[in-house]
Amino acid sequence: MPLAWIAALFVAFPDPPRPWVDEVVYGVIIEKFFDGDSSNNHMKDRFIKDRSKYEGGFWGGDLKGVIDKLDDLADLGVTSILLYPVMQNDDAPIAKYLPTGYRPMDYEHVDKNFGDAATLRALVDAAHARNLRVILDMPITLPGFHHPFLADPSKKAWFGPKSEYGVPRWKAENPEVADYLIGVCKRWKERSNCDGFRLDSAHLQPVSFWKRFVAELKAAPPSKPFVILPELTVNPSQIGKFITEAGFDGAYDFSVLRARDVFGKGEDVGALSFIAREAKQFYPAPRTMLAPIDNYEKAFATIAKEPKAARTLLALTYILTLDRVPLLYAGNELGVAFSEVGGAFPADRNASPFLRQVKALIALRNREPALRRGDFTEVIARNSVYAFLRTFGDDRVLVILNSSDQPRDFAAPIGDRAWRDGLLVDLLDGRTAKALGSDEAVRVNAFGSRIIKVR
Repeated sequence: MPLAWIAALFVAFPDPPRPWVDEVVYGVIIEKFFDGDSSNNHMKDRFIKDRSKYEGGFWGGDLKGVIDKLDDLADLGVTSILLYPVMQNDDAPIAKYLPTGYRPMDYEHVDKNFGDAATLRALVDAAHARNLRVILDMPITLPGFHHPFLADPSKKAWFGPKSEYGVPRWKAENPEVADYLIGVCKRWKERSNCDGFRLDSAHLQPVSFWKRFVAELKAAPPSKPFVILPELTVNPSQIGKFITEAGFDGAYDFSVLRARDVFGKGEDVGALSFIAREAKQFYPAPRTMLAPIDNYEKAFATIAKEPKAARTLLALTYILTLDRVPLLYAGNELGVAFSEVGGAFPADRNASPFLRQVKALIALRNREPALRRGDFTEVIARNSVYAFLRTFGDDRVLVILNSSDQPRDFAAPIGDRAWRDGLLVDLLDGRTAKALGSDEAVRVNAFGSRIIKVR
């Protein structure tokens, strides 16, 4: 066959889009990530002398800083970047609180502390060149305190009563408001060429609005796969209904945050069993749900008991092998909490043994279809050991997590097969963990794990 024909076939039949369940997401809080352009440190220059008086604020992190670190993120192995709000925020404090991204004052422009629309587009283009997707956080449920429409008498009907956050929500059941908010998001999608939206506090708006929102944003240019993920701080049964009725691609599974207590503080592993049952009962597709080990306000390392590094790695192993889309926040890959801008990128970052272990776990997830797309079956949850099986066709991966400060020996039936009938191969070191026909148990170190191919 002539080479020209072969090339034409590749064009006619390109690789299918990467499904959402295959992603490993990396959360970037712009204001604390990395300072790539000191010329836009407007809030920092204004308030730095009195910084101790305030909470929140933008202290140097910007879009250029994210661009500067894209190679590090690609090397880490993550596949999507969740970029927290970029739009122009209030620029003055409310009492002791400076903005943190969730006080939008101007829905049409990038915050001057972060850069501009051209820099955002350059970031998305540079991410795409590295096969990284970019999801933008869109705070469209609540305006900032200084949004001009709040002072406009003609817009009085655009707002509901004050929320618990001190500002009224946008009254999205008003068709004019719905048109406005959907139009804002369509423009951000087209200008930035991003790959999806996160929707903050989505439960505060009616599901009828989100159903329209999802349909119109999916159809809006540019035409490509586009993921839409709400933050829903309600109980799992309500989350499942919200996802189904609105047509969202998934949502946050905040129940997984119980891992902080199990792996960080020694709570009984039975809590993880409850999470698994809850997900199966209420979520239309658990594999589409985002699973973090902490949140952007308080890192796992700040609440974990000693040994913090081992406990953090165990929690990361859990979300990177679970039937969810794992979400790592900046710093998780080093097992650290940081508050100063650039804290996730110390000079010796690449020498970190913890980082190498996390890279290996991410690479394993990216390599093993069963860990991304496989069915989930709990095997055991007792005596500080949590084990489960991921099954994809004939491919089976056994995950064993030990939250105890003592080694544990594991031997149990794997699905419908007796323990002795399985040949077990450790997927991280390639060695045989148990020979076929052997009754020997598998040893799991204190605060350790084993990820094993079952043959």
